[in-house]
Amino acid sequence: MSYETADEEIERLEAERHRYSATFANTSESDTVTRAHLQAEMDRRTARIQELQEHQPFGFFARWGLRAAALAALWGVFEFGPWWVKICLGLLALFLTFYSFG
Repeated sequence: MSYETADEEIERLEAERHRYSATFANTSESDTVTRAHLQAEMDRRTARIQELQEHQPFGFFARWGLRAAALAALWGVFEFGPWWVKICLGLLALFLTFYSFG
């Protein structure tokens, strides 16, 4: 099973939408059924792209900032002594890592 990230899915949907748009432009205006079908497909892809973009609240720099914070927390696991600090920082690093890639 192939898993694609939101960015990859957006890129794929934009390419599909572009292909439908090119086909739509080359379709005769008298062929209303085909044009309506192509327009519906473009609209579906546009709606899915907008939905995916709404689920990505962080931009590029925010995601890399979270990843840097995760690395700093991971560094703290090895730097600080008490066991409870190591556990807390490890969990924080894990959370920030998954949150920045999700």
